[in-house]
Amino acid sequence: MSIGGLILLLLLGVSALAVSRLASSDFSPLTPLWVFVPLFSLPLAAFVGYGMYGLATAHYRLDRDGFYLVWGLASEQIPLADISSIQRAGDLIGGMALTKGMAWPGFLIGTRQIEDVGNVEFFATRDGERMLLLTAGERKLAISPADSFAFLEAFAEMTQMGSLTRIGRRSSRPDFLHARLWADQLARWLILAGLVLPLALLCYLALRAPSLPAEVPFGFDPTGIPDPLAPPGRLLLLPLIGGMCWFADLMLGAWLYGNRQDRTLSYAMWGSAILVGGLLWGA
Repeated sequence: MSIGGLILLLLLGVSALAVSRLASSDFSPLTPLWVFVPLFSLPLAAFVGYGMYGLATAHYRLDRDGFYLVWGLASEQIPLADISSIQRAGDLIGGMALTKGMAWPGFLIGTRQIEDVGNVEFFATRDGERMLLLTAGERKLAISPADSFAFLEAFAEMTQMGSLTRIGRRSSRPDFLHARLWADQLARWLILAGLVLPLALLCYLALRAPSLPAEVPFGFDPTGIPDPLAPPGRLLLLPLIGGMCWFADLMLGAWLYGNRQDRTLSYAMWGSAILVGGLLWGA
Protein backbone atom coordinates (compact mmCIF):
# COMPACT_ATOMS: atom_id res chain seq x y z
CA MET A 1 0.00 0.00 0.00
CA SER A 2 2.89 2.37 0.75
CA ILE A 3 4.53 1.74 -2.61
CA GLY A 4 1.20 2.10 -4.40
CA GLY A 5 0.55 5.36 -2.56
CA LEU A 6 3.94 6.73 -3.60
CA ILE A 7 3.34 5.75 -7.24
CA LEU A 8 -0.10 7.39 -7.11
CA LEU A 9 1.29 10.62 -5.61
CA LEU A 10 4.05 10.68 -8.22
CA LEU A 11 1.60 10.30 -11.12
CA LEU A 12 -0.74 12.95 -9.72
CA GLY A 13 2.19 15.27 -9.02
CA VAL A 14 3.51 14.93 -12.58
CA SER A 15 0.02 15.67 -13.92
CA ALA A 16 -0.30 18.76 -11.71
CA LEU A 17 3.13 19.98 -12.86
CA ALA A 18 2.17 19.54 -16.52
CA VAL A 19 -1.09 21.45 -16.06
CA SER A 20 0.69 24.29 -14.24
CA ARG A 21 3.28 24.51 -17.03
CA LEU A 22 0.51 24.72 -19.62
CA ALA A 23 -1.19 27.49 -17.68
CA SER A 24 1.91 29.65 -17.26
CA SER A 25 4.39 29.03 -20.09
CA ASP A 26 4.65 30.31 -23.63
CA PHE A 27 4.19 27.93 -26.54
CA SER A 28 7.33 25.90 -27.27
CA PRO A 29 8.27 22.51 -28.77
CA LEU A 30 7.78 21.05 -25.25
CA THR A 31 4.23 22.33 -24.92
CA PRO A 32 2.56 19.30 -26.59
CA LEU A 33 4.50 17.13 -24.12
CA TRP A 34 2.79 18.90 -21.20
CA VAL A 35 -0.55 17.97 -22.79
CA PHE A 36 0.24 14.29 -23.25
CA VAL A 37 1.74 13.81 -19.77
CA PRO A 38 -1.58 14.03 -17.85
CA LEU A 39 -3.44 12.17 -20.62
CA PHE A 40 -1.08 9.27 -19.92
CA SER A 41 -0.49 9.61 -16.18
CA LEU A 42 -4.07 10.17 -15.01
CA PRO A 43 -5.49 6.93 -16.53
CA LEU A 44 -2.45 5.10 -15.10
CA ALA A 45 -3.17 6.70 -11.72
CA ALA A 46 -6.73 5.37 -11.93
CA PHE A 47 -5.41 1.82 -12.45
CA VAL A 48 -2.98 2.19 -9.53
CA GLY A 49 -5.82 3.53 -7.39
CA TYR A 50 -7.93 0.49 -8.27
CA GLY A 51 -4.98 -1.73 -7.41
CA MET A 52 -4.82 -0.15 -3.94
CA TYR A 53 -8.56 -0.64 -3.57
CA GLY A 54 -8.04 -4.31 -4.42
CA LEU A 55 -5.35 -4.61 -1.75
CA ALA A 56 -7.57 -2.93 0.83
CA THR A 57 -10.45 -5.35 0.20
CA ALA A 58 -8.46 -8.54 -0.52
CA HIS A 59 -9.16 -11.67 1.52
CA TYR A 60 -9.32 -15.44 1.14
CA ARG A 61 -11.61 -17.82 3.03
CA LEU A 62 -11.69 -21.60 3.20
CA ASP A 63 -14.38 -23.74 4.83
CA ARG A 64 -15.86 -27.23 4.47
CA ASP A 65 -17.91 -26.16 1.46
CA GLY A 66 -15.39 -24.27 -0.63
CA PHE A 67 -12.80 -21.59 -1.26
CA TYR A 68 -13.75 -17.91 -1.50
CA LEU A 69 -11.69 -15.01 -2.79
CA VAL A 70 -12.47 -11.28 -2.95
CA TRP A 71 -10.07 -8.76 -4.51
CA GLY A 72 -11.61 -5.41 -5.33
CA LEU A 73 -14.35 -6.03 -7.89
CA ALA A 74 -13.06 -9.57 -8.59
CA SER A 75 -14.41 -12.57 -6.72
CA GLU A 76 -14.12 -16.34 -6.89
CA GLN A 77 -16.16 -19.14 -5.31
CA ILE A 78 -14.99 -22.73 -5.86
CA PRO A 79 -16.62 -25.81 -4.29
CA LEU A 80 -14.18 -27.76 -2.14
CA ALA A 81 -14.77 -30.92 -4.19
CA ASP A 82 -13.61 -29.11 -7.35
CA ILE A 83 -10.21 -28.24 -5.85
CA SER A 84 -7.77 -30.94 -6.92
CA SER A 85 -4.75 -29.51 -5.09
CA ILE A 86 -3.23 -26.60 -3.20
CA GLN A 87 0.55 -26.67 -3.26
CA ARG A 88 3.53 -24.44 -2.69
CA ALA A 89 4.16 -22.40 -5.81
CA GLY A 90 7.81 -21.41 -5.38
CA ASP A 91 9.31 -24.17 -7.53
CA LEU A 92 6.49 -24.02 -10.09
CA ILE A 93 5.97 -20.28 -10.58
CA GLY A 94 9.19 -18.49 -9.62
CA GLY A 95 9.36 -14.69 -9.71
CA MET A 96 6.93 -11.84 -10.21
CA ALA A 97 6.95 -11.56 -14.03
CA LEU A 98 3.38 -11.33 -15.34
CA THR A 99 2.23 -11.62 -18.93
CA LYS A 100 -0.73 -9.35 -18.25
CA GLY A 101 -1.57 -7.25 -15.21
CA MET A 102 0.23 -5.07 -12.65
CA ALA A 103 2.93 -5.91 -10.15
CA TRP A 104 5.08 -4.14 -7.60
CA PRO A 105 6.56 -5.44 -4.31
CA GLY A 106 3.59 -6.55 -2.21
CA PHE A 107 1.15 -6.56 -5.12
CA LEU A 108 0.66 -9.13 -7.89
CA ILE A 109 -2.55 -9.08 -9.91
CA GLY A 110 -2.79 -10.50 -13.43
CA THR A 111 -2.04 -13.63 -15.44
CA ARG A 112 1.03 -15.52 -16.56
CA GLN A 113 1.52 -18.49 -18.86
CA ILE A 114 3.87 -20.92 -17.13
CA GLU A 115 5.49 -23.91 -18.80
CA ASP A 116 4.20 -27.29 -17.52
CA VAL A 117 1.60 -25.46 -15.39
CA GLY A 118 -0.58 -23.49 -17.78
CA ASN A 119 -2.30 -20.12 -17.44
CA VAL A 120 -2.11 -18.93 -13.82
CA GLU A 121 -4.14 -16.02 -12.44
CA PHE A 122 -2.42 -14.10 -9.65
CA PHE A 123 -4.20 -12.65 -6.62
CA ALA A 124 -1.23 -12.36 -4.29
CA THR A 125 0.83 -10.03 -2.13
CA ARG A 126 3.93 -12.24 -1.91
CA ASP A 127 5.81 -14.36 -4.40
CA GLY A 128 8.14 -17.35 -4.37
CA GLU A 129 7.97 -19.76 -1.45
CA ARG A 130 5.30 -17.73 0.29
CA MET A 131 2.78 -18.23 -2.50
CA LEU A 132 0.35 -21.14 -3.03
CA LEU A 133 -1.02 -22.53 -6.28
CA LEU A 134 -4.69 -23.56 -6.14
CA THR A 135 -5.83 -25.88 -8.94
CA ALA A 136 -9.49 -26.49 -9.75
CA GLY A 137 -9.87 -28.13 -13.14
CA GLU A 138 -8.34 -25.84 -15.73
CA ARG A 139 -8.45 -22.81 -13.41
CA LYS A 140 -5.26 -22.10 -11.48
CA LEU A 141 -4.99 -19.31 -8.90
CA ALA A 142 -1.81 -18.03 -7.26
CA ILE A 143 -2.65 -16.81 -3.74
CA SER A 144 -0.66 -15.77 -0.67
CA PRO A 145 -2.47 -16.40 2.64
CA ALA A 146 -1.00 -14.71 5.69
CA ASP A 147 -0.01 -18.14 7.05
CA SER A 148 0.50 -20.58 4.17
CA PHE A 149 1.24 -23.52 6.52
CA ALA A 150 -2.02 -23.04 8.40
CA PHE A 151 -3.89 -22.66 5.10
CA LEU A 152 -2.54 -25.97 3.78
CA GLU A 153 -3.37 -27.72 7.06
CA ALA A 154 -6.89 -26.27 6.98
CA PHE A 155 -7.37 -27.51 3.41
CA ALA A 156 -6.28 -31.04 4.34
CA GLU A 157 -8.57 -31.00 7.37
CA MET A 158 -11.58 -29.67 5.43
CA THR A 159 -11.04 -32.25 2.69
CA GLN A 160 -11.08 -35.09 5.23
CA MET A 161 -14.21 -33.76 6.94
CA GLY A 162 -16.11 -33.46 3.67
CA SER A 163 -18.56 -30.86 2.42
CA LEU A 164 -21.79 -30.00 4.27
CA THR A 165 -23.49 -28.19 1.39
CA ARG A 166 -22.79 -28.26 -2.33
CA ILE A 167 -22.19 -24.64 -3.35
CA GLY A 168 -22.22 -23.26 -6.87
CA ARG A 169 -19.10 -22.25 -8.72
CA ARG A 170 -18.88 -18.53 -9.47
CA SER A 171 -16.24 -16.31 -10.97
CA SER A 172 -16.56 -12.54 -11.38
CA ARG A 173 -14.05 -10.07 -12.78
CA PRO A 174 -14.09 -6.30 -13.39
CA ASP A 175 -15.90 -5.70 -16.67
CA PHE A 176 -15.40 -2.05 -17.64
CA LEU A 177 -14.83 -2.61 -21.38
CA HIS A 178 -16.34 -5.95 -22.20
CA ALA A 179 -16.66 -7.11 -25.81
CA ARG A 180 -20.44 -6.75 -25.62
CA LEU A 181 -20.01 -3.01 -24.98
CA TRP A 182 -17.82 -2.67 -28.08
CA ALA A 183 -20.34 -4.73 -30.05
CA ASP A 184 -23.02 -2.13 -29.23
CA GLN A 185 -22.90 0.13 -32.30
CA LEU A 186 -24.40 3.18 -30.58
CA ALA A 187 -22.01 2.86 -27.63
CA ARG A 188 -19.04 2.46 -29.94
CA TRP A 189 -19.84 5.57 -32.00
CA LEU A 190 -20.55 7.71 -28.93
CA ILE A 191 -17.26 6.69 -27.31
CA LEU A 192 -15.22 7.28 -30.47
CA ALA A 193 -16.90 10.62 -31.20
CA GLY A 194 -16.21 11.81 -27.66
CA LEU A 195 -12.52 10.92 -28.10
CA VAL A 196 -12.09 12.41 -31.57
CA LEU A 197 -13.26 15.89 -30.51
CA PRO A 198 -10.48 16.65 -27.94
CA LEU A 199 -7.83 14.97 -30.11
CA ALA A 200 -8.85 17.06 -33.13
CA LEU A 201 -8.90 20.19 -30.97
CA LEU A 202 -5.41 19.38 -29.71
CA CYS A 203 -4.09 19.05 -33.27
CA TYR A 204 -5.80 22.24 -34.36
CA LEU A 205 -4.45 24.31 -31.45
CA ALA A 206 -0.97 22.82 -31.75
CA LEU A 207 -0.89 24.03 -35.37
CA ARG A 208 -2.42 27.45 -34.61
CA ALA A 209 -0.61 28.35 -31.36
CA PRO A 210 2.80 29.28 -32.87
CA SER A 211 1.17 31.86 -35.16
CA LEU A 212 -0.85 33.53 -32.36
CA PRO A 213 0.32 36.70 -30.56
CA ALA A 214 2.31 36.51 -27.34
CA GLU A 215 -0.90 36.82 -25.29
CA VAL A 216 -4.45 35.76 -26.12
CA PRO A 217 -7.75 36.23 -24.24
CA PHE A 218 -8.54 33.36 -21.90
CA GLY A 219 -11.86 34.14 -20.27
CA PHE A 220 -14.07 37.18 -19.68
CA ASP A 221 -14.34 39.85 -17.02
CA PRO A 222 -17.71 40.60 -15.29
CA THR A 223 -18.67 43.08 -18.04
CA GLY A 224 -18.15 40.51 -20.81
CA ILE A 225 -14.87 41.91 -22.12
CA PRO A 226 -12.31 39.21 -23.08
CA ASP A 227 -9.90 39.04 -20.14
CA PRO A 228 -7.43 38.00 -18.78
CA LEU A 229 -4.68 37.65 -21.33
CA ALA A 230 -2.57 34.49 -21.23
CA PRO A 231 0.17 32.74 -23.22
CA PRO A 232 -1.25 30.82 -26.21
CA GLY A 233 0.03 27.58 -24.70
CA ARG A 234 -2.75 27.82 -22.12
CA LEU A 235 -5.27 27.14 -24.88
CA LEU A 236 -4.03 23.54 -24.85
CA LEU A 237 -5.74 23.17 -21.47
CA LEU A 238 -9.00 22.94 -23.42
CA PRO A 239 -8.31 19.57 -25.13
CA LEU A 240 -6.70 18.36 -21.90
CA ILE A 241 -9.91 19.09 -20.00
CA GLY A 242 -11.89 17.44 -22.79
CA GLY A 243 -9.73 14.32 -22.65
CA MET A 244 -10.10 13.99 -18.87
CA CYS A 245 -13.86 14.45 -19.09
CA TRP A 246 -14.02 11.81 -21.84
CA PHE A 247 -12.08 9.30 -19.73
CA ALA A 248 -14.25 9.92 -16.65
CA ASP A 249 -17.44 9.59 -18.72
CA LEU A 250 -16.09 6.43 -20.37
CA MET A 251 -15.40 4.71 -17.03
CA LEU A 252 -18.65 5.75 -15.38
CA GLY A 253 -20.70 4.91 -18.47
CA ALA A 254 -19.06 1.49 -18.77
CA TRP A 255 -19.79 0.76 -15.10
CA LEU A 256 -23.42 1.75 -15.56
CA TYR A 257 -23.60 -0.32 -18.73
CA GLY A 258 -22.56 -3.47 -16.89
CA ASN A 259 -24.75 -2.93 -13.84
CA ARG A 260 -28.08 -1.85 -15.31
CA GLN A 261 -30.56 -3.34 -17.75
CA ASP A 262 -31.48 0.16 -18.92
CA ARG A 263 -28.54 1.52 -20.95
CA THR A 264 -29.95 5.07 -21.20
CA LEU A 265 -27.71 6.47 -18.46
CA SER A 266 -24.62 4.95 -20.10
CA TYR A 267 -25.46 6.52 -23.44
CA ALA A 268 -26.11 9.84 -21.67
CA MET A 269 -22.66 9.74 -20.03
CA TRP A 270 -20.90 9.06 -23.33
CA GLY A 271 -23.04 11.68 -25.06
CA SER A 272 -22.08 14.25 -22.41
CA ALA A 273 -18.41 13.82 -23.45
CA ILE A 274 -19.46 14.89 -26.96
CA LEU A 275 -21.31 17.88 -25.50
CA VAL A 276 -18.24 18.91 -23.49
CA GLY A 277 -16.04 18.51 -26.56
CA GLY A 278 -18.38 20.72 -28.58
CA LEU A 279 -18.39 23.39 -25.87
CA LEU A 280 -14.59 23.37 -25.72
CA TRP A 281 -14.41 23.74 -29.51
CA GLY A 282 -16.77 26.70 -29.17
CA ALA A 283 -14.54 28.18 -26.49
